[in-house]
Amino acid sequence: MQGSEDVLSESAVPPGAAGSVDVTGTVRVFGPASLSNLGPGFDAIGLCITGIGDVVEARLDAAPGVRIEAIEGDGGVLPTDPACNTAAVAAQTVLDALRVEQGLVLRICKQMPNGSGIGSSAASAVAGAWAANVALGRPLDKEDLVQAVLSGEQIASGARHGDNVLPALFGGLVLVSASDPSRYRRVRLPKALPIALVLPEVRVFTKAARDMLPAQVPLRDAVHNAGELAFLVDAFHCGDWETVGRCIMQDRLVEPVRATLVPCYDAVRAAAMDAGALGCALTGSGPALFALAETAAAAEQIVEAMVDACGRTGFAARGIVTSVDPDGVRVV
Repeated sequence: MQGSEDVLSESAVPPGAAGSVDVTGTVRVFGPASLSNLGPGFDAIGLCITGIGDVVEARLDAAPGVRIEAIEGDGGVLPTDPACNTAAVAAQTVLDALRVEQGLVLRICKQMPNGSGIGSSAASAVAGAWAANVALGRPLDKEDLVQAVLSGEQIASGARHGDNVLPALFGGLVLVSASDPSRYRRVRLPKALPIALVLPEVRVFTKAARDMLPAQVPLRDAVHNAGELAFLVDAFHCGDWETVGRCIMQDRLVEPVRATLVPCYDAVRAAAMDAGALGCALTGSGPALFALAETAAAAEQIVEAMVDACGRTGFAARGIVTSVDPDGVRVV
């Protein structure tokens, strides 16, 4: 495991980074999707996944600040005001920390639906921050960008949650403090983990799903979740996917409440288990559900069953077979 409490501050700025930077051309950065909560780990754990994410292109500009040139794939719903856009806010935080004179022009290509539960806003935030860093010549490491990506995520969710944005930044499995998301630990997984992911055509926004949660919970349920999260983390570390699958279905605090927002939840979860899944749960606030499989071939069968079940409830869905992305945000 690795731990860090790094923040993006003036102490992180390399000597000579401030002022004018002579870097030309356009950089293209991929911000991957992520799964969060993973059953009992509300706001405390997230997993970066392959095959889906957002792309941000950036180029330096003579005018200071960040400007959004275009957003594609969002259906016209995302703000182009840089003060209200996750990618732009994260990029601006990098510019401010490095004290450069130039600005940045962004083009954002959304390749995942908003309000899906797989970290759409987080993917854009990490892509914006990393694109700014790369355009400026890579003066910062990923560890130096934690506060920048948290600032971007705050624009979308209303708070500095790290359970999507930090896995998207670093890759792999990340544990994060819910009270201080600049505290995190990265857990290296010992082997591949096939994942079946279903994206129903139902939109659930994080803030609304968070507002519906109870302010107080029974002590016995809190203790239950704490124990299951402990087993979950150890099972991930050991590569015990059967135990991971069992643990992700043990949440008593959050998923039972949020499942009411996803009309196909019960049918999809039952279909996944009938098809041989090791476990199935909501990711984030939903509506996306993920299931763990023993092999990639099994994941193909499971995702087909999940999509079919979703259709039988009257909702179209997109199915994806994915796995753990160990690298996180990167240039493409």
